[in-house]
Amino acid sequence: MRGEPEEDTVTLDEVRARMKAAGIEIAENRLEMVRRLLTDALAPVHAFDSRGARALEPAVTFDAIQGAEPPRDDDDE
Repeated sequence: MRGEPEEDTVTLDEVRARMKAAGIEIAENRLEMVRRLLTDALAPVHAFDSRGARALEPAVTFDAIQGAEPPRDDDDE
């Protein structure tokens, strides 16, 4: 889009990196369309300033080791 800040625009290299990370293939002739769709879809996320959002609660954490149960031997039932 014209007049769009460059940092809010998804590049073709970023599209290719996302494709590789997702393990998908998209035809080369469709990459520009996907780039525009991603740019439009991510615009609200890029526009949101998370520094202004106050956290209402502390983040939830858990310890997977502490909460793990020993293996059960009830497969014979």
